[in-house]
Amino acid sequence: MEFLKREEIVTMQKDVARLRETEAQKERERIAAITPGEKIPEASKLPAGRVEKEEEGIEKGKVESLIPKFPKKPSPFQKVLIRIIAVSVLFLFVGFFYWFFGIRKTENPPEEEITPGEEITPTGEEVTEGQEIVIPLSLISVNATETLEISSPIEASTSLPDILGKKFDADSFVRILIENKTENKILGLKEFFELFQVKTPEGFLDKLNDDFTLFIYSSIGANRLGFAAEIKDKAGLVNALNSWEPTMEKDTEALFTVLGKQGMAPVSYFRTASYKGTSFRYISFPPANFGICYSMLDDYFLWTTSGESMTKVLNKLTQ
Repeated sequence: MEFLKREEIVTMQKDVARLRETEAQKERERIAAITPGEKIPEASKLPAGRVEKEEEGIEKGKVESLIPKFPKKPSPFQKVLIRIIAVSVLFLFVGFFYWFFGIRKTENPPEEEITPGEEITPTGEEVTEGQEIVIPLSLISVNATETLEISSPIEASTSLPDILGKKFDADSFVRILIENKTENKILGLKEFFELFQVKTPEGFLDKLNDDFTLFIYSSIGANRLGFAAEIKDKAGLVNALNSWEPTMEKDTEALFTVLGKQGMAPVSYFRTASYKGTSFRYISFPPANFGICYSMLDDYFLWTTSGESMTKVLNKLTQ
């Protein structure tokens, strides 16, 4: 429905007023012409001015009801409140979709499905059950494994002799794992040398794989320590060992003191021995059957603290 313009409404009011005035004049003339004793209508008893005013008010109210009333403008506070509510709702929607499509999938990663009969490819490392510690595969077969748990270097210097003092089956190999409880890991060759203050020529450890196998060979007389490591650079390792021999006894003094060394080597230089076609270099310390022995067999570097344990490990690797 189209609303009337304000000019049209004013003109209509004037026309209605003139019309009412004309009707009132006619009513007065009619009343004047009534004969005495005739009943006057109730509406005609009202004064003309009052009738006109009431009728004009009624018509004015009807006309004003046709004019549309516009809603009041919101106050500044209401505007701010509406904006806050709108922004809050927007953030809730954005946060929900971010959680649903992003965080929820990260918190619940899909499990890897394994087809029945499918084999899992080994990684070349053993993981102890219930722990996150990675244990490298042993380079030689052993009869048992002992774990030496330490939190500081001082603990290693006391714990290693305790393990060496244990009684194991004769003619057996026992693997030793040194576990750093603070860092929750198994020590490599470099950390083992650092732990016992073994000094090596520059670049020596780069010629060997850091994952090594530390072991004890248990003979009838005593337990002797040794290790095996994979060679990365054989020619470079030979040169490094030749340059290290003159100072090797002094550079390993801290370690051999822990192992029970009782004095300096009677012969201060390394000599060569051979077993089943494999040669090894050695230097002897007191007590008997004790010293530094090292050899290279294929891709393995072997290091023991007695000639007997060297021959036994060579037997094991050539079987």
